[in-house]
Amino acid sequence: MSVPDRDHAAPEPSKPLVHPLGAAMVVIYATLALLALTIPRGLVNWSRDREPSMWQHATVTAAQAIERFSSAAGLDRPYERAREAFLSLTGKSED
Repeated sequence: MSVPDRDHAAPEPSKPLVHPLGAAMVVIYATLALLALTIPRGLVNWSRDREPSMWQHATVTAAQAIERFSSAAGLDRPYERAREAFLSLTGKSED
């Protein structure tokens, strides 16, 4: 009697997602939120580069609040350490 090869077995049929677009949306927005919390400097820079308007002012204010929270919670420390290492290895400056 032979044992079936599990590596080449046909996958079992799975149940399709009820809302595949909703699942994709959750993954995308969760990724953006994680990036905003771990690399808040990018969010602040992006919001400052927008065309001056009431919307731009609101996004800068929100981005700065996220940056303060991220810094206080220590969520941005790995990025800051990696950036410092990159700058020291390449000899580039912070500007």
